[in-house]
Amino acid sequence: MKKSFVLITILLLIFFTTFYIFFYKKEEVIKIGFVGALTAKYSVLGNAMMNGIVLAFEEENYRINGKKIELIFKDDKKDIELNKKIVNDFIDQGIKIVIGNVTSSMTKISMSIINQHPDMFLISAASASNEFSGIDDQFFRVHVANNEQRFSGFATYINDLGFKKIYGIYDPQNITYTKDYLENFEKTFYKKSQEKFIQYATTEDLEFLVEDIKEKNPDLLLICANSVDGARVVQYLRINGISTQIASSEWAMTSTFIENSGKYSEGIIFNIDYDVDSKNERFLKFVENFQNKYNIFPSMYAAKGYELAKIIIELLKIGKETELKKNILIKKKFQGLQNKIVFDEFGDVVRDFNTFKVVNGKFEKIK
Repeated sequence: MKKSFVLITILLLIFFTTFYIFFYKKEEVIKIGFVGALTAKYSVLGNAMMNGIVLAFEEENYRINGKKIELIFKDDKKDIELNKKIVNDFIDQGIKIVIGNVTSSMTKISMSIINQHPDMFLISAASASNEFSGIDDQFFRVHVANNEQRFSGFATYINDLGFKKIYGIYDPQNITYTKDYLENFEKTFYKKSQEKFIQYATTEDLEFLVEDIKEKNPDLLLICANSVDGARVVQYLRINGISTQIASSEWAMTSTFIENSGKYSEGIIFNIDYDVDSKNERFLKFVENFQNKYNIFPSMYAAKGYELAKIIIELLKIGKETELKKNILIKKKFQGLQNKIVFDEFGDVVRDFNTFKVVNGKFEKIK
């Protein structure tokens, strides 16, 4: 009796082991990493992107072709060494797709590591430095680079308004993007007007800014800074008697800018590849879903986070996670929320731009 019991037990064990090995398939998981600013002043961008990304993958129920999608969000805290650690941790986990970063300065750090791994792919919803353009590497972006195509219309608009003496102000904490933005705008503007900037200065010493602007008497201030620093600079200048027309990069065009600068935001000009008043059905549906989930209107960075995620989803449906770059270059054109997103051979995109002005506390499209 005991021998029979033992034999039956062994046979059952063999049966279930065989069944497990041949019939049970462990669920496949695709991990996607995100590295960017999720706290402090740059978090306005990072959290907006994260919200857009989450919404896109929720619409797929975190499953693509029977595989589970796991999103891993990490805060780089604008710290170089922490950023390196996060990216290397992603590599150790076998992650092949990384979304990041929020700032060009930090994206540069991530690129320096990921470009050493041909089976990995870094894609950004915000990094716009022209330093990354025209390079065959593992980095693509849905945000337009600071190049002549991006600035041509805006430079023409500024020149047509008669602004000649431009004073550039930039955030030195993200110099890879901010000074690059001003320098490349200046190059494009010079072709239109034969005028160069009269000065470059940072957002750090506000007292110097007031004194220098009064001395040099520009007719336009062009600020490239995040919404928090941009609002701080605008407030200080206006309170101290600087009434010069102000224009700003798209980086600051968020509701946070108007909230922080209050009445002093009135009349400020923005040039941006995003139309808050777009009537595109895809965009309107996205706005509805975003507001239902988060109870706020999506910023440009939320929209671009969503678009970026939808591109990743589309590519994962047709190929492996290690083939994103190859498949983007094959397809090239993707449907964005407001217009087509077209990638060139180096992962840069062409998009349409609009000019907005703050009127009665709201962004109003003027061109």
